[in-house]
Amino acid sequence: MIETERDIMLLGGGHSHVEVIRRLGQLGLGSRITLVSPGKHAPYSGMLPGYIAGIYGFEDFHIDLQALCARFGVTFQETVASHIDPDRRVVRLADGSDLSYRQLSIDIGSTPSLPSGITGGISVKPIASFTDRLSCLDRLIGDGNLLKLVVVGQGVAGVEVAFALRQRFAGRGVQITLVGRSTEPLRERSFLARRLVLRQMKRAGIAHQGSFDVVGFANGELVSRDGRRLGADEVIWTTSSGSQGFLRDSGLLLDAGGFIRVGASLRSLSHPDVFAAGDVASLVDPRPKAGVFAVRQGPILAENILRSLRGQPLLAYRPQRSWLVLISLPENQAIADKWGLAVSGRWVARWKDRIDRRFMQRYASGDQSAR
Repeated sequence: MIETERDIMLLGGGHSHVEVIRRLGQLGLGSRITLVSPGKHAPYSGMLPGYIAGIYGFEDFHIDLQALCARFGVTFQETVASHIDPDRRVVRLADGSDLSYRQLSIDIGSTPSLPSGITGGISVKPIASFTDRLSCLDRLIGDGNLLKLVVVGQGVAGVEVAFALRQRFAGRGVQITLVGRSTEPLRERSFLARRLVLRQMKRAGIAHQGSFDVVGFANGELVSRDGRRLGADEVIWTTSSGSQGFLRDSGLLLDAGGFIRVGASLRSLSHPDVFAAGDVASLVDPRPKAGVFAVRQGPILAENILRSLRGQPLLAYRPQRSWLVLISLPENQAIADKWGLAVSGRWVARWKDRIDRRFMQRYASGDQSAR
C-alpha cells in the first residue's frame, strides 16, 4: 500500500542531507520533506577520532536528526529502506510499507569492504553504530582479554583511529599496530605529512607493518598475501568503502562498486528525479569517500532539489582538486596538509576543533543564525 506522496524524500541522515533540511527548512519548505533514517542521531565523521580518544562525548559529535526535523517541520521516520523502485518513484521501508515521492535524494553512506571471506573484527563504518562496537572493545580490554589491537588501513582514517586508540587505552598495556597494502601510511598525502605521521607513531609506540595485504583473520592471527602472520586479539577495519546491497536491485545506474552514478548536478544519470550525495554517490570526477566532500555537496544538493521541483536549470558541483586535510594526533595536536605542504602542532588541533564545532553548531537545537 502506497502512502501519501512526499514532495521531497531524503533517504539517510548524512552530512549533505542535514544541510538540505536546514536550507530548505529556512525557506519554509520543511512540511514538504520527509527524512528516512535508521537512527535519531547522525555522527559527524570529522570528530570521531576525538570521540575515540575521549576528547568529545556522544552529544558533541552527533546531530539530533529528530530535533532538527522538528525545528523545520520535516517529517521524520526512524527506519531503513529495503528497496527503491525509481521507475514507479517508490521506496519500500523495512516494515513493508511504501512511500512515493516527487524528488528522492539518497545520502546513506557506505558499508565496510572487507577482504573476501573475512567476517571478524570491528569495522569503523557505519560510524552511526561504531560507538556500540567501541563500548564492546572497552569491556574486553577492561577485562584484560585484549592486549594486541591491529588497525587495518593506512589512509587518514586508519592513522587517526590508531592514534585515538593509543590515547584511549594509554597505560593499559595495549599494543597497537597499523598495517596496510602500501609501504607506508598516507600514501595519498604529502611527503611532509607522511614524515610527521611516522615520527608521531614512533613517539606514541604504534608499530607499523607496511606492504601487509590482509587475506585472512582467524585464531588470533592476521595473514598477509605474502604469508606473513601477525598476532591480533582484535582487528579494527578502516579499509575502503562498499555500497549498500539493496541498491543493486534498484534499477538505478551504478558504477562497478555499486555506487549511484551522478552527473555534475548530483542528479542520477539514469533517473532525473533521483539525487545522490556523500559516499553513496559516484561522481564524474571521482574523489575519496570522505566527509569533506559530503559537507560541500550539501548546499548544491539543496539548491538543485529546489530547482528540480521548479523546472529550473541545475547548478554544477565542482569538487576541490586540492583539499585541506586535518589529521588528529595524540596530545591535543594535529597535522594540516594541503598543496604538498604540512604543518603540525597544538594550534592546528585548536583550529580543527573550531571548524568542527562550528559545523555542529549549524544543526544545534535553537540555532537559526548559523550559515
